[in-house]
Amino acid sequence: MRKYLVWLCFIISGFWNTTAVVAQAKRDLTRFASGLETIREKLQIPGMAAAVMEGDSVVFAKGFGYANLKNKIRVTEQTSFRVASITKTFTSTLVMRLVEQGKLNLDDPISKYGLDLGNPRITVRNLITHTSEGEPGTAYQYNGFRYGQLGPILEKITGKPFYQLLMEEIVQPLGMSSTAMGPPFADSFRYIVERKDMKPFYDNAVSYLAKPYALDSAGNTLEIQYLNQYGAFGGLTTTAMDLLKYSSAVDRHQFINRSTQELVFTPNKTTNGAVTPYGLGWFCSSYRGLNFYWHYGQTPGESAMFLKIPDLKLTLFVTANTDKLSQPFPMGDGDPLMSPVVELFYRYFVNEDKALRPISYDQPISVLKKEFASLKNNPYKEFYNKELIVQETMDIIAGDSARAQRLLDIYAGLNGLKLNNIPKGKIIADLINVSINKELSKDFKLQKTTHLRVYGAGENCSADFSFWCDYGWIEDSVGKIVWQMPGHSAVHAGGAIKNQRVDTVIDLPAGNYKLRYKSDTGHAYNSWDSLPPDDFFWGIILLDEKYR
Repeated sequence: MRKYLVWLCFIISGFWNTTAVVAQAKRDLTRFASGLETIREKLQIPGMAAAVMEGDSVVFAKGFGYANLKNKIRVTEQTSFRVASITKTFTSTLVMRLVEQGKLNLDDPISKYGLDLGNPRITVRNLITHTSEGEPGTAYQYNGFRYGQLGPILEKITGKPFYQLLMEEIVQPLGMSSTAMGPPFADSFRYIVERKDMKPFYDNAVSYLAKPYALDSAGNTLEIQYLNQYGAFGGLTTTAMDLLKYSSAVDRHQFINRSTQELVFTPNKTTNGAVTPYGLGWFCSSYRGLNFYWHYGQTPGESAMFLKIPDLKLTLFVTANTDKLSQPFPMGDGDPLMSPVVELFYRYFVNEDKALRPISYDQPISVLKKEFASLKNNPYKEFYNKELIVQETMDIIAGDSARAQRLLDIYAGLNGLKLNNIPKGKIIADLINVSINKELSKDFKLQKTTHLRVYGAGENCSADFSFWCDYGWIEDSVGKIVWQMPGHSAVHAGGAIKNQRVDTVIDLPAGNYKLRYKSDTGHAYNSWDSLPPDDFFWGIILLDEKYR
């Protein structure tokens, strides 16, 4: 098999900038490639690489754009990228090998390995399933730092640095010839000197590494530096073809057996029985009867999507040299269909149902509006909803806020929504239509004790609904908080589950007050990164109940 993979990679190198290696008549690979290029351009990603594998055959492999803008070096089959949290899947493999060998128990407290995260009940299982925050095991909350603590556990058990384990246990056996941990590479310098057989892996990874980029506030592309860290949480440098070698090894159970891999791909349940979107180091999702096992990566200058659909023997890998393949989209929420590349992949490699009609989003809005008017009862309405919001997000990144707004209008029409369908009455103070990254306030005065209706909507961004990212509150004349949305009973506001609404009545004595509202950098009015609330309302309103 190793000889076959080496031969296959040699063949692929001659076809990297074509649309396919093994063409299949039922798939329009030209349109798939064109769609990826459109995504790259809209998200202003300098360089991107993509590959698709079916069984052991690479059916698509292509580079897009530039690995180095200044020197006009294009992405090729040799270009290596940092892939951020895709590394977590490798960490999972290393952890589960030790479990199979009886050297590690997932239910061991992490204190057994000298770790202290503030709660002695945190276990290894809590780290690998992202359930270590709050009361361990009760709620899923994606946390890369805490997942990274699996590294010290692996090191304590094996007596080897994490990078050495990964190189010797996975990278070298698979012949992933352009894969290494880092940059930075300083920590492993002595290792490379001692293990000269490892030097070529590092040399290839470094020599062909894409430059990292970011967008400034004006939308200009700037060269930046990679984060000066790596570990069990992220930091792997690899190529598309190397990553597919790893994917094949997962499929043939080269490192862990079938039953263990099935555990890895089983969604974890919290202590109260709630199913989370994460297994043991992989996201686990399903759509229309198909299981999706996947992971995304995202840090400054790097992003990636790695997705497997075992029932169809399909693997997708896409990587980029900015964070924009992931950053605008809520991948941590656990829905791969909120990724533009996964949506595209689903259309051209997964779907065979003609009911999912092709939509060209380059058409004039008037034409799109007519197309969507006929889709209100389409069985793929949920897919179209996600696609519209993803397209809206990409238009915002591309600087076309007007078109983004018109796509939201189409979304509203498709779903029969009544926009800003807010309570009527005498408004005492309001902060409405709050967009991303805002801190707003409005002064108001009450002449006497007043019976107020508080109507607020925002983003509750924790799985157990204990933490709000976008919310409103009331302060008195000395700045003391006298009421706030966090801590009060909320209901789902429609769309993404994180859209939550508070509607309650309070009494405030006479005095001077300040109504306040804050939003974070994602998912707010007209900048939705997920399905918006049913009425698009985002903000807070105070109404005098006397005039209801």
